[in-house]
Amino acid sequence: MNINKYKLPFVATALVMILTGCGGESANVTAEVYDESTANGACKVGTAGCIEFAFDYPLNGLNFTCSSDTKNRFTTLFDPSGGVATGACKNTDDITFFLRGEKDKKIELGTIPLRNIAIVSVAQLPRLTLLDIAAGIQGRAAQRLSLGDATVKVAIRLVRLIQAAGLQNQQIVNARDIQPVSISDADRKKLEQITSLITTEQFKGLSDKDFADAVKPWVDISQVTDEDAFAVITQLMRITTAAVYQPEFSLFSSAEVLGSTLSGSEGLVGCNQQECKAEETSATHLLGHFILMTDRQGKSFGSGLQWRGKAGSGLTTIGGVNAQLIRTVKPVQMTASAQDTWIHPITRAINNNPDLTTQSGFLFNVTDVNSQPLTITQGKLFNDYMVAGKERFYKLLTGKKEVNEEDKKNYGLWQQQVNGETFRGTLDLYKIYPITYLDSKVFKSENNVSSGTYIFPLYADLVFKFTDTTVNTVKLGIVIDRNGDIRTNMKDTPAPATDSSGTFTDMSTGTNGCSGTDVLASDMIDSNNVQQYRIGTTGRAFTSSGMDGNKISIRMILADKVFQSLDGALIGMNSSIKTSPNSSESIVIGGALLNLNRLLAMRSGGKPAVNDVPLKDSADNIVKWANSFASFQSIYSTVDPADQDAKQWSKYSGGSIQFNLAPCYEVKTK
Repeated sequence: MNINKYKLPFVATALVMILTGCGGESANVTAEVYDESTANGACKVGTAGCIEFAFDYPLNGLNFTCSSDTKNRFTTLFDPSGGVATGACKNTDDITFFLRGEKDKKIELGTIPLRNIAIVSVAQLPRLTLLDIAAGIQGRAAQRLSLGDATVKVAIRLVRLIQAAGLQNQQIVNARDIQPVSISDADRKKLEQITSLITTEQFKGLSDKDFADAVKPWVDISQVTDEDAFAVITQLMRITTAAVYQPEFSLFSSAEVLGSTLSGSEGLVGCNQQECKAEETSATHLLGHFILMTDRQGKSFGSGLQWRGKAGSGLTTIGGVNAQLIRTVKPVQMTASAQDTWIHPITRAINNNPDLTTQSGFLFNVTDVNSQPLTITQGKLFNDYMVAGKERFYKLLTGKKEVNEEDKKNYGLWQQQVNGETFRGTLDLYKIYPITYLDSKVFKSENNVSSGTYIFPLYADLVFKFTDTTVNTVKLGIVIDRNGDIRTNMKDTPAPATDSSGTFTDMSTGTNGCSGTDVLASDMIDSNNVQQYRIGTTGRAFTSSGMDGNKISIRMILADKVFQSLDGALIGMNSSIKTSPNSSESIVIGGALLNLNRLLAMRSGGKPAVNDVPLKDSADNIVKWANSFASFQSIYSTVDPADQDAKQWSKYSGGSIQFNLAPCYEVKTK
């Protein structure tokens, strides 16, 4: 198995092109004629206008048809190596879903236009959610993620069917578990026992009792309550939204780059005037960059930086202005603490959470006493891939020829007050590295094993070493909780500057750090009354035979002053950010995979060695971490060698990570 090649998240080469913005296609559309029908769709992936989609539930065997193909039926296919169930239709198709028996009995599940989830083909598959299918049955999209929403009620009925089938086939161990479920030949034979066709109108209109009676010859949905099903929907919607988000880094904008399809965007740019022109030397321009992530609990946080300054004469592109700012202006750090105003799974929009009474925008605090937070005020995710700040990208993502005032409310926009002046601008943003369910063959927790040993929550200490060896090593306690999210597990608050030997900063796990609750309340205060912090999540679990599988990918952002020399550290992003248009210099952020083979082979109560969970990148090398803010401070330090603050920050640019199991950790049993 080649872990670099898994299907749903971006492969590294595509990501590098997005980050560097140097003209590479981040999403090619091949101009070919339509090919023959395939097992899981009406067109061959890679042909013009063919959209492959990923179903948010890992369900193998969901039937569907594409409106452009009047002869063939298809099923979603779950690929264990890719960790996702997929299908494909032409971008102008309507998709009709159903569950079909061996012969003619079936349960109809409505129709949706594929355009509702994707218009253009990109390297990253757009997500088709259970709520999308429910909207096709109900006739309207869900308005809130609530038990009282009519479309959510339809989705609950669908989930009860799937989960009951999974329980019946012993593919899941409890009604709230999300694992691969397959509609087998035996299932289809049994589905023939229902008394008659269940139409879309009946699916949504029958009483709970009548619906349960209608499907009982196939599955007993009483095993799955409405509350169970709603918990599954909530978890799936959070998984659908969880990913890494960042603007393209617009250093190299040119007419040639802007001629590409979905690369060459301007990222986060703006100024203190109504219109920002590169030629306008009186304007103060602002360039920003950040990496943000949403975890499995729906919280979003991240770190970034910005530059502000006037453009020099003779510049004709925003990319040229940006390159000048980076060469001449000292960057300022931006930090986003965990918030709920990022992209919402229902509205797919920033600062549009129907569950919040006030919408304050998504805030990045800025380390400048004269600055208010940079606030991202609006933006909508299209194609499950991009927020467009300007008309060109908006038209590409939506297929519209013209835009109106309502369309402009979907643009990515931001604003910030600096020294009493208002800065405004646009935001072109990419969603990359979406996550998937966590396979119980590898990610064993009390929640997903029926009996026997389990290994999560996993308590550990990360040992951060710096490339600059004059900087103290940092030991940081963490826990990967039963849901797959990662938080700190520090023994002290605030952490001491150094240990007694003066050789490392000690934020490690305490002697009783493996006790108490692994998943904390919203205040993030643990049972030892220590303030903890959200720092990351698991991307997915890799399953295979031999030593190449049984791994999980992890991603982390340390975004708080409490982390001291690690404030802004980025781990597991598997990417590079080019720092100069005139050289090959770049910030390298390694991938991060934890090998769980030794733990999975261990008996309950076993005391593993501290190094029993190797942390390596995809090439089986030591994991590298980086800090983009510190790296750009290093660039500025060459401009102003007398700036002691920049010189100190430049020492924190990156290094390597070691993963040690906490001394208190042990394998448990259920």
